[in-house]
Order: sequence, then structure tokens, then C-alpha cells
Amino acid sequence: MIVSTVIGLVALLVGLVIGWPVLVALSIIFTIVQFVMLVAKTAVERNDMKVAERLAEKKARHQRD
Repeated sequence: MIVSTVIGLVALLVGLVIGWPVLVALSIIFTIVQFVMLVAKTAVERNDMKVAERLAEKKARHQRD
């Protein structure tokens, strides 16, 4: 995912250098979408860790009883 974001940024720079506004616009949109997906992936992973911790705590409580 990070690699595709970097590719989008490179395409953005190439579009700016050669003066292709359509490539620049598409690269900006692509890069924004990639950043949003990266943030969402991080949030989901963080949530998964919290849920796993809660389940482990519940399991430990049930085993003690």
C-alpha cells in the first residue's frame, strides 16, 4: 500500500514536470485515496488489537472462575 502511494506521488511529480494536468489531477486523487486507505487500515489494526486484548481478559476471567 505504501509502494502504491509512492508510485502515485512519483506520477504526480512526473505530471508536473511534463505539464500534463490530467495526470496531475488523477495522481492527486489516487494519492488521497491511498492515504485514506492507509489510515483506515491502521485504525482497523488498532481496533483488532484492542478487541483481542478484551477477549483475552474475558477468557482469563472465565478460566479463573
